[in-house]
Amino acid sequence: MFDATETILSREGYAAWNEEYLCKLCDCSRGALRYQFPNGRYDLLPAFIEAVIAQDTKMVESLGALTPVERMYLFLMSMRFRPPSPATRAILEISMAARGDAQLHSRIEPVMDSANARVLGMGAGENDPEMLALRCLLQGASMYSFHKDYTPEGLNKLLGWILKFLPVPPEIIARVEEMIHARHVAGTTDSVLTK
Repeated sequence: MFDATETILSREGYAAWNEEYLCKLCDCSRGALRYQFPNGRYDLLPAFIEAVIAQDTKMVESLGALTPVERMYLFLMSMRFRPPSPATRAILEISMAARGDAQLHSRIEPVMDSANARVLGMGAGENDPEMLALRCLLQGASMYSFHKDYTPEGLNKLLGWILKFLPVPPEIIARVEEMIHARHVAGTTDSVLTK
């Protein structure tokens, strides 16, 4: 159900998501959906977000000890060759929809708040200007993927331009270069990497 939810939300948007459509894609009954998620979207969507955040947390932890600033720069630099994933786009859709749905907002807010600490390493009430600016850039770059003129190459150029003006830690530059080299050796380098 999570895969189908991600597909609907990332490709068609929140307005397209409904239980009937989800069940059709999953080839399951509405009863099966409600058995697993008794409150429908209000149980399923927070669980979906939690699963994505848990996966992202594992990925970040696999990189070793990184400060929150290093994590932010690593995410920004990584977006040059890994545009926002369908899961990220789905979460953005849910977040925007929750602005107009108090029940959904109350259900996803604790999970979303935990992402700042678990994935980004940000403490509650973070007010460091650099961290907040990097977070805005990260969110803005992700939101850009919804724009009609979005292309991965355009995002690569945009981020490349802005990163030239930022104090990217040298360790992060070296780590990203290692990741790019590993992808190139493995034959998974996208054309975006070389631009």
